[in-house]
Amino acid sequence: MNENCQLLVSIVINNYNYGQFLPQAIDSSLSQTYPNSEVIVVDDESTDNSQEIITSYGDKIISILKKNGGQASALNAGFYVSRGEIVIFLDADDYLFPNAVSEVV
Repeated sequence: MNENCQLLVSIVINNYNYGQFLPQAIDSSLSQTYPNSEVIVVDDESTDNSQEIITSYGDKIISILKKNGGQASALNAGFYVSRGEIVIFLDADDYLFPNAVSEVV
């Protein structure tokens, strides 16, 4: 096995009122073929159903529900808690193909 497979990859998803797209972004992140990743979802005080969606994933993801501070603030919050040697940033309306993380590593 390639030694790169041991690298932890953090996938940080930032969200503000994109509940309609958020499950696809989270599910595509959780469905990666690469075995060593963490998914961090940062909600920037959404007023739609985003926070309910995020909490429904339980301990499958790391969730951060914060006061609204804008996109840069949300990305910084996710980066702050990330543990990965590689960090991938997504918006809530993005989708990762199943082998995307493997290709990055």
